[in-house]
Amino acid sequence: MFTEILYDQKDVINQSWKRCQEIGLSQTDPIENSILTGKALRKIIKENELLIKHATTVINSLPSNYCSKLVVVIVDRNGTIIHKEGQLDVSGSTDYLSIGSNWSEENKGTNAMGLAISAKVPIITHADHHFYVKNQFLTCAASPIYSPDGELIGAVNISARKELFHPFIISLTTIMATSIQNGLLFDQASHEKVITIRELEAIASFSTIPLLSLDEDKRIIRANQSARQLLGENCIGKEFHHSSGYKTKVISDPFQKQSRLVMAFNNSPKQTTKDKKLYTITDIIGSCAKMNEVRKKVKKAALTDFPIIIYGESGTGKELIAQSLHTSGLREDKPFIAVNCSAIPETLIESELFGYEKGAFTGANREGVVGKFEAANDGTIFLDEIGDMPLKAQAVLLRVLQEKAVTRVGGVKPIPINTRVIAATHKNLRKEIEAGRFREDLYYRLKGIVMTIPPLRERSDLIELANYLLKNLDSPSLHLSSEAKEKLVSYHWPGNVRELNSVLMQASFLVEGNEILAKDLDFETEYERTTEFSSEDEETLTSLVSTEKEVIKRTLDYVSWNISRAASILKISRNTLYLKIKKYHLQQ
Repeated sequence: MFTEILYDQKDVINQSWKRCQEIGLSQTDPIENSILTGKALRKIIKENELLIKHATTVINSLPSNYCSKLVVVIVDRNGTIIHKEGQLDVSGSTDYLSIGSNWSEENKGTNAMGLAISAKVPIITHADHHFYVKNQFLTCAASPIYSPDGELIGAVNISARKELFHPFIISLTTIMATSIQNGLLFDQASHEKVITIRELEAIASFSTIPLLSLDEDKRIIRANQSARQLLGENCIGKEFHHSSGYKTKVISDPFQKQSRLVMAFNNSPKQTTKDKKLYTITDIIGSCAKMNEVRKKVKKAALTDFPIIIYGESGTGKELIAQSLHTSGLREDKPFIAVNCSAIPETLIESELFGYEKGAFTGANREGVVGKFEAANDGTIFLDEIGDMPLKAQAVLLRVLQEKAVTRVGGVKPIPINTRVIAATHKNLRKEIEAGRFREDLYYRLKGIVMTIPPLRERSDLIELANYLLKNLDSPSLHLSSEAKEKLVSYHWPGNVRELNSVLMQASFLVEGNEILAKDLDFETEYERTTEFSSEDEETLTSLVSTEKEVIKRTLDYVSWNISRAASILKISRNTLYLKIKKYHLQQ
């Protein structure tokens, strides 16, 4: 029985040994034993508090004497121990397998925790299956743990002295992992139910779009004011008939026993507001955790009418997010009007946003002009670079948002508007408020939901994004060489995705053949380079230090903190890399 269980996993273990040897580990070397403590440890435990909560519940359900000779630990997705039950007495020391220690394959060689994370399979490492001789007194079993979205988030591991081996141990870790996953799934379902109900109540209470809730017999059980004005105040309890004059949009609430539908409708025909096709959620490319979080927020926020602030450096894709919010929401067939607040002269910004009546000023259009807010009526207005809007215009914008009406320049009659507002900026609006350049009352009018688009240098999916952009350059046969990928990852990308697209466009022009080499990637032209020594050199040196820190951090993230691979890409030794990590206080 013992032989059969281990034989099935022989290939996995052999491959792990091979990787350990390839990255330069030696069986008899001292084992890497750096331990997270203090603020760094508290941060990682905070990030995994839900996982720890459900793991503790499962571990506590074991018989009280079960952990007397065993140690049960939970590791995060990177192999760091975040929870421990039981003790393993090793040469008089009881801190073996301590919280904060990292048991990834790169640090501890072949071991169950590291393999459960890297190979994503339940695994037993018994005795001399462990790469390091010092760990060969152990028998261990571990199983991976996944989030409700199917993302690997950690593993559960049981360790004991090898004399206590039992084949059942791997079944136990698998059962525990499944129980933890079920707890996380139940938590998420409960949380989403609460959020869904709150969103529906919020929308129903103040949305200007007609909204209904129906039971399974299609009888109206709830209607907001707009819907009651359209269907009559006595519509509650009546059956809703889908008139051919109405266009409906349906949102299901899966947590209700009865079928409840929220329906938005109007009697205007479907229309497109721009010849140019707007972006949708499917155009938000990337698999890094930060972009996944942005995508998740967009899906939820699109179904509300809350105002939104999008933070992000230039070139990160703020308009992509704004358009995706519009095309995924209830206003998708209505106008989407984008305004670059930094590109309009201060003297013209009011007439641009709010329009003007005929004869309002010298040179004005004889018929007057509709402003951006009027043009966006019933749709979405996107105020890009809102942080650059002059204070005078901010005051008028605040009044428009409060009164939900605009008055054209030279006019006296307020014009009602129903427009969703999405604002974006590369500036920190809180700091702009402190500096007196942005109105605090306007900030709170704009701040309903806040999203932050990560800069390219902080994304772990740069190569995935580069491949996507290459395909969009009508160069489907082009691909990046390994050296080209390393060069892209090592650059600091001040221009973000916009700059990446520009660099790839240039490379697709310069390349000879179908493989883009490192030499084909130019981040600046010869004309843009400078070799003169100037008075700004001190500032430049400071910038270089900052850039080195960013490049090292991004490279480590790119290779999932594989020290050997990162050192190889950066062309430095492992020891030098460890010194740099310590110098810059870098953490996973």
